[in-house]
Amino acid sequence: MYLTQISLVNFRSHKTLNLSFTPGIMCLLGNNGQGKTNVVEALYFLANQESHRVSSNQPLINKESDKTKISGNFDVSNNTIQLEIELTKSNGSTTWVNKNPVRSKEALGLIQVVISAPEDLEILKGDPGQRRLFIDQIATTLSPRVAGLRPDYERVLKQRNSLLKSASMLSGKAQQNTIATLDVWNEKLIQLAAELILIRLQTLDQLIPVANELYQQIAPNNFLNFQYQPSWTGELIKPEGAWLVDQLTLALKSCAEEEIRRGVTLVGPHRDEILFQLNDLPVKGYASHGETWSIALSLKLAILTLIEADINNQSSPILVLDDVFAELDEQRRAQLMDIALGVEQTIITAAAEVDLPKNLLAKIYRFEDGGATSD
Repeated sequence: MYLTQISLVNFRSHKTLNLSFTPGIMCLLGNNGQGKTNVVEALYFLANQESHRVSSNQPLINKESDKTKISGNFDVSNNTIQLEIELTKSNGSTTWVNKNPVRSKEALGLIQVVISAPEDLEILKGDPGQRRLFIDQIATTLSPRVAGLRPDYERVLKQRNSLLKSASMLSGKAQQNTIATLDVWNEKLIQLAAELILIRLQTLDQLIPVANELYQQIAPNNFLNFQYQPSWTGELIKPEGAWLVDQLTLALKSCAEEEIRRGVTLVGPHRDEILFQLNDLPVKGYASHGETWSIALSLKLAILTLIEADINNQSSPILVLDDVFAELDEQRRAQLMDIALGVEQTIITAAAEVDLPKNLLAKIYRFEDGGATSD
């Protein structure tokens, strides 16, 4: 698949922008702050209905407007798909496929985009929430039906936290009545938590072997692995739904008084850690900057490989390399370009041509003063 045209209205710094694309390598060149990364962020948003840079949709809307609209035309196995999403500051959104309004979930999976960007370093160096979100996003990319699971879990978690907070401020019979209503939410929380954890484990089991193989092409005799570390049990997680349900049930019972005292849910995948390892040592705190970059890139390219291996996919996803080459040596640039050339469309952003691989044949857009011109 490949992008043929993208149109932005009041998206980030762009009041209006219309760009045409072709298959193969496309380059967006320009100094920082000129809006080139905004274009690939918009493309990623069309595919995934969330940004790869921020957790909220509000920053995507130009500060002088109350809404933004992103439109993209795609060629998918010689069929044209037009995808449009409008966001408003009230957090509402509207989605159209080929001019027909659809529910947002119906548009997920129509377009697939894999993006490697400087923000990927936070997956490995940042807080546990970054790693949880990363795995959940991969699971959704590989199986769009997963898209509803995370918001369902977050809704139950929010409701349960609200009850716990109310109980923490009450006493006597009033508190007991509030606590009694927790049972139904406990059951829902356990069911969704077990399902989410199992999906994370399955996703990691798919991802890590492929990422390990890719990383060893850069650094032979080095090995990637992971540990899923639940915050609510000291035992190693077993990939069994019944075991998870039993353990989550016991954990909720054991910390019931503490949860009421603190007014917050202390058990569940929203507090778990995913520990990425290089040669049995945590990447965070032990890996060098160069190693961390290479691991992050290997993880993203592993996603690309898994999508391409899916028999249900008729074409490869769009690959975006956002300001990546400046961090790589010549050997790694060449290896990455070999992969990029095997993809139907690769979009590269860079601050200057010196940051690009040598002898790169590509259509170039140059970004300056908020606009873009093509060579």
